[in-house]
Amino acid sequence: MFAYSQSGKKIMEKIKEYLNDSEHEAIVKFVENKVLFEAVKKVLLEIIYTDGTLKKGIPSDPSKNYAFTLAAVKRDPRMVHTHLTNEQIGADLCAVWEGVNLVGNGFKELERFKEASEPSKQRENPGR
Repeated sequence: MFAYSQSGKKIMEKIKEYLNDSEHEAIVKFVENKVLFEAVKKVLLEIIYTDGTLKKGIPSDPSKNYAFTLAAVKRDPRMVHTHLTNEQIGADLCAVWEGVNLVGNGFKELERFKEASEPSKQRENPGR
């Protein structure tokens, strides 16, 4: 779903430079707790994923969707930024997508903490 950087190892090395041992351990525990990990991810991405979507017991309001709001800005004289061009609106929408993508990549990096903390499985020599 999210684009992922090719330089994942370099990023992990950089992160390890500024985290102390207790911070590193806390992140490993956070990532290992799949329920908490997914819950935090949902909370951080909620505003973009659920704006404008239908929810039980709540009237629909498509104007709450970020993309629809950008389109409405150009057409609604009550909006402050009616001078925006289609290109500016598209650039803004792309910037929001990029932000979501970067948050997603951050969660991918967090998952690497779990991978890095797992002991490597050594094969037992059956000849011994």
